[in-house]
Amino acid sequence: MHPVLFELFGEPVHLYAVMIAMGFVVGIWLAARYGERVGEDRDLILDLCWWLLVSGLVGSRIAFIIVNWDQYYYPCVDYEYFNELHPDYAITEPDCTRLLRFWNGGLVFYGGVIGAMLTMVWFLRREGVKILPMADILIPSLAIGQFFGRLGCLAAGCCWGKVTDLSWAIEFPARSMVYRQHFKGGLLEHGADHALGIHPTQLYDSLCGLVLFFVLIYVRHRKRFHGQVFIWWMFLYPLFRSSVEIFRGDNAERGMLFEVVSEPFNQLLGLPAGSVTFLSTSQFISLGMMTAAAIILYRNRPGGDETRDDDSGSGAGPSSETSPEPGPEEVAAG
Repeated sequence: MHPVLFELFGEPVHLYAVMIAMGFVVGIWLAARYGERVGEDRDLILDLCWWLLVSGLVGSRIAFIIVNWDQYYYPCVDYEYFNELHPDYAITEPDCTRLLRFWNGGLVFYGGVIGAMLTMVWFLRREGVKILPMADILIPSLAIGQFFGRLGCLAAGCCWGKVTDLSWAIEFPARSMVYRQHFKGGLLEHGADHALGIHPTQLYDSLCGLVLFFVLIYVRHRKRFHGQVFIWWMFLYPLFRSSVEIFRGDNAERGMLFEVVSEPFNQLLGLPAGSVTFLSTSQFISLGMMTAAAIILYRNRPGGDETRDDDSGSGAGPSSETSPEPGPEEVAAG
């Protein structure tokens, strides 16, 4: 955990924000470079990416605030009631600024995706550009952004895992959120130097993002219809995310629709007794996305009846990639 990278003019520069910024920069550069190669307008892609950046941050922050409403609403309008709910985090005056302090953690990935996708549809329809070819250009950048963003989560100490004694377990210091969770749960003695060893779920997610990036580049190189790359992301990302969620330990922070505990499953994976397996908000969204993606992929399977290169009437702009698609090594190295 290393939340502050350095100070600039007396103000802290948070590593969480730096890693998110790196993800955006790398993702935008890759999308603009590839889009230009296949005949799309580079300036249009850059303009679109700006709107996606803003709407993605806003959407992810709003989703986190909704899930953790009491931690943001009451400090602003009724801090005394907030102190009753959370005596360990008592404040002495109203504090509305925590709504904006996303650099301390507090972004929900799916909220950002929903916000960015709605913005993309609005923007491309306004510009008269087909949506599905552009989605195929942009979606690998989202995966590489996940790679950087989850490293930021590790630095901020959010999105932590469940307790484990595996050799690759990580321990967070006394000032961390997971430390407070373990102490409140009676897992630590007063004055302990660090939290218990936990699954490095931030690294699991980051690695999944990197693997997904290269898989999507491979699919894009061999795609048979517009939207295929995006649909594969819709199937694979939720699969990865739901799997990692099983090892997550921040149930209260990410929101649970209901709690299902499977002790045989916990024993199989070496998780603590009583660990919740399903169903978080993200797992619920993932289930719907995977189902929809699986149906679309099945209907567009080789030899299926669906029409190839169908953009579902998504505009009338540049419609096809006119140059050979680069392989994974070309995009990654470029």
